[in-house]
Amino acid sequence: MLVKKENVVDIYNVIAKDYAKTFLKPTSYIEIFLKLLPKKGKILDVGCGVGTDSGFAKSKGFFPVGIDLSKEMLKIAKHNYPLIDFHLGDMRKIKLHGKFDGIIASYSLIHIIKKEIPGILRNFNKILNDKGLLYIALQSGQSDEIFINEPFDHKRNLFLNIISSSEINNLLKENGFKIIKEYKRKSKGDEINFTKLFIIAQKI
Repeated sequence: MLVKKENVVDIYNVIAKDYAKTFLKPTSYIEIFLKLLPKKGKILDVGCGVGTDSGFAKSKGFFPVGIDLSKEMLKIAKHNYPLIDFHLGDMRKIKLHGKFDGIIASYSLIHIIKKEIPGILRNFNKILNDKGLLYIALQSGQSDEIFINEPFDHKRNLFLNIISSSEINNLLKENGFKIIKEYKRKSKGDEINFTKLFIIAQKI
């Protein structure tokens, strides 16, 4: 992922074990997304991390495939969910064959620089089946590209692309999607202090 300071992938390789211990369950919005998909549908989990969302989808009868750039995250995902296919891969250059009924991009676009997001959304559109669905979770607020202290390792600076609701809505519409559902909530506990934005969009 193209960032200006420390490489996001290197940071996630370092914090993988702590991350896995903290984020044990998917958000409730993932369940809403899954209920909109065809039964036993095929799902691509982009930036799958330790596989939490993929594992939940598998438990509901879906067929997830996960990709991530962090080898350490993928090691944990493969250990925790051995029946799921996980691949080392870049969301900007997805090389998997076939199409998907749904794509999950849960807090993965936040580590991509703004100018690359339109191309990623167009690629998502291409690999979705007709009327396929896209789930996006973002750190939302006034549009900006920033560095913050990594919550698990305060000595490291983590790149975040803060995306406003209007910005992501426009990007989705410009790149072949319509918004189906949108949810927001405030940060809580030790979460990064930005509004959480969850969007479900459909390929048109």
